[in-house]
Amino acid sequence: MLFDTNSYIIPSIMHQQLPKEIDPFRFAHSGLQIAGEIPVSKMSRLSEMLHDNSGTVSVDMQFDIDTTGTPYMRGQFAVTVNLLCERCMEPMTHSMNITTILALVRHEGKIEGLAEQYEPWILNDAKQVDPAQIVEDELILALPIVPKHDYPCLPEELWQAGEEEIEPEKPVSPFAVLSSLKLKK
Repeated sequence: MLFDTNSYIIPSIMHQQLPKEIDPFRFAHSGLQIAGEIPVSKMSRLSEMLHDNSGTVSVDMQFDIDTTGTPYMRGQFAVTVNLLCERCMEPMTHSMNITTILALVRHEGKIEGLAEQYEPWILNDAKQVDPAQIVEDELILALPIVPKHDYPCLPEELWQAGEEEIEPEKPVSPFAVLSSLKLKK
């Protein structure tokens, strides 16, 4: 493991609402933590994929630098969203509890040398970023591709793959008449 956050106390900035902009590299060098909530309704890209935009995301982001000098953010995001079941087309709830570790990189060229435990957070030399954007990105990535209930939500008679199979008729052999004549002798 490249980092150990239990060996010292991490200073934190606690907010009910997350700050609008942060400098992730400064936060990592200072070992800061931010926590708060983001209404799902404030996340337009995520809201488009949901049945409705109710709910609030609980966010905890810890910034630090590992023993190799890589700045990173460990995030925990939790929310229950409403999706539309693709089987029955009825609303359903889906709970997400995501833990992610993102290495802070200035551009794509720095991705190659990252330890495999990290996913890259490419900042493109941006000084200030909105932390809600990375939270929204991670939630979108965690959504199921095909949302469906955990139980059979359709009546059993609707569970079929198409028309029932009909056994094809066996073709009549042209020699079947001859075999019948042979039996009459």
